[in-house]
Amino acid sequence: MVVSACGEARHGDPTPVPVVIAIAQTGTARDTLTGLGHVEGAVTVTVHAQVAGQLLSLGFAEGRPVTQGQVIAKLDPRPLTATLAQDEAVLARDLAVEANARDTLVRNAPLEGVGIASAQQVAGYRAGAAQAAAAVAGDRAAIMRDRLTLAYATIRAPIAGMAGIRMVDPGNIVSPTDSNGIVTISRIEPANVVFALPQAALASVQAAMAGGHRVSVDALGPDGLAIDSGVLSVLDNRVDPASGMVLLKAGFPNRAHRLWPGAQISARVVLAATPDVIRIPASALQSGPSGAYVWVVGNDNRAGVRPVTPGSRLGETIVITHGLSGGERVVSDGQFGLVAGARVAAAPASPMARRHDDPARLGLVP
Repeated sequence: MVVSACGEARHGDPTPVPVVIAIAQTGTARDTLTGLGHVEGAVTVTVHAQVAGQLLSLGFAEGRPVTQGQVIAKLDPRPLTATLAQDEAVLARDLAVEANARDTLVRNAPLEGVGIASAQQVAGYRAGAAQAAAAVAGDRAAIMRDRLTLAYATIRAPIAGMAGIRMVDPGNIVSPTDSNGIVTISRIEPANVVFALPQAALASVQAAMAGGHRVSVDALGPDGLAIDSGVLSVLDNRVDPASGMVLLKAGFPNRAHRLWPGAQISARVVLAATPDVIRIPASALQSGPSGAYVWVVGNDNRAGVRPVTPGSRLGETIVITHGLSGGERVVSDGQFGLVAGARVAAAPASPMARRHDDPARLGLVP
């Protein structure tokens, strides 16, 4: 936390300069890219009726989980049952016809050899038996179709997931051509985030994914803190020529269900992580004729100039590659009232914290 402090000067010393101080932190620096996107279920299915009929009942609770195979809805099965019974009757009739045709063929085939039945007559009996067998095969196929259609009267969940708001109430006639379906089911554990990055980031993302390396992605909440961590799974095969953006997809475990389908969210891609680097608030870095420097506060609460070599900027902090050690205190605000050796009113050592202004507007951040 960055704090400001004022103190009393010793008798005879100039009044201490009030400053804001922070401690140089040692940690892992992450090279990141952030893009805006939206949440999608890992799988989303709109459940439709596969046959037309009257909707009798619904078997799910809106906004609640459903299991794969769970009954979602039931249609009136009576018209389908009647069709099945009718085709079963046709099959029984055609089985009788087939049996008679075969019997006729069996009785008359031997008579051809003794001249009682002609070859043409026997060929006709044989064709009739074949036609009867084909009719029976067609009847059996029709019954299979009828039974399958009857099974469609009970609509089951094709996936496990979270049910949405129902699109139709019992009593309505539904059909396969209904555009809205009955309900949408989304599998939200895991979940995906689809987001966009500028095409300038394409090379960096490709380099991070090279060789099949897993690229970490953080889903950020409204406060900018990570609410879930996942892995980059897809880099789209084209850049949108209108916007100059490329789409990416990342998968997240989403065990706490904090990622909700359709919600807008920011995704932070971690391209690389460098351990044991020194970071300070970006506002602590100053620029002069001799290059970059910081004001360092010693144990005697006196400020001194320290030349440093800055690295990459990470959000509101900046990496110092040379000239500073972890744990040293630096002035992050109030530098303009300092001279070398000046006493400062330093607060107890505290970690870095977020500033509410914009240090970059001063032109001090390279």
